[in-house]
Amino acid sequence: MDQLTMVAEKQAILLKQLRAGELFESLPDLLKAIRDELHYEKATPVSPILSEDELMRQMVDYQNLWSNQDDGVSAYINDEDLRRFVNLLSSPKESVRDTGAFFFLGNAIQNGHLNSQQLGWLTAEVIADNRLFAHLLEEENDGAFYRSYCVAILAILLNENLVAEKPFITSELLEALVGQLGMYLLLEKDTRGYLADHGWVHIYTHLANALGLLFDQKGLKRADKLYLLGCLMTNLRLIDTPLTMGEQGRLVGTILNLTKRHELYADYLLLSLKLWRQDLVNEPFTQSRASWQMLYNRVDFFQQILAYGPDASPEEIWQYAQSTKNYLS
Repeated sequence: MDQLTMVAEKQAILLKQLRAGELFESLPDLLKAIRDELHYEKATPVSPILSEDELMRQMVDYQNLWSNQDDGVSAYINDEDLRRFVNLLSSPKESVRDTGAFFFLGNAIQNGHLNSQQLGWLTAEVIADNRLFAHLLEEENDGAFYRSYCVAILAILLNENLVAEKPFITSELLEALVGQLGMYLLLEKDTRGYLADHGWVHIYTHLANALGLLFDQKGLKRADKLYLLGCLMTNLRLIDTPLTMGEQGRLVGTILNLTKRHELYADYLLLSLKLWRQDLVNEPFTQSRASWQMLYNRVDFFQQILAYGPDASPEEIWQYAQSTKNYLS
């Protein structure tokens, strides 16, 4: 059994128990145990994109078509072209991945150039294993571009679903979103921001955006929101590389918005914050960059809570952040 299959099976059990109300205080330890079992392999090469230049020219042709079309006339992307354009999100070249495919697909989604069936297909496609989990269980690698920009496109799709007259995300697809994003939130550990030769990775900013919009979707169960929060907080406790390009602020904002909706989420966040502090007290501290980074990731998270101010947090969260703000800072 490969590691992703193992995580998926254990996740299914946890979700079932959580939805039945059989799980709460033990969830952080159970999620941490899953993450601790994993082994991240050495990075492997990412497959090159075939016909990259041709696809870029095709996108320009579509943009020219759209700019010249009459108002109220839909000009949809051909299904096969859409499939090929999505592959460009894996490119390590900023001009292809970001200002190319990401801008193009975002434009298509928001301006009516994809029909409802295509929007549903694209939502399922950006969370597919071969995209969202591409090279996920490897050390720092170029697959991170694909993962990150699939999440970025997902955020645009989730927003479009919220404003659509007829939502295209079905209950089955929403269920799949919870499962795939739950695993991704727990397992992703690439925290890189901007790279001089390749542009933005910025996975955690894209995740914060997508997660906030997922929390707004009608039909998303309270237990599922709690599970996603649990996966994210578990991962943040274990990350030993820096989040220094605005990610912490976005993540904390998304989390605090959720905690204001129901006391259940606030209770879970408070539990997680206390466990995070216990990690630093109970575990032997080694003089290493990784250990110091984990400590300051926690400090930065608490400082972001304080930066949002007392009105943004439930009272118990604000008071706990206040009481520990000078601890190891």
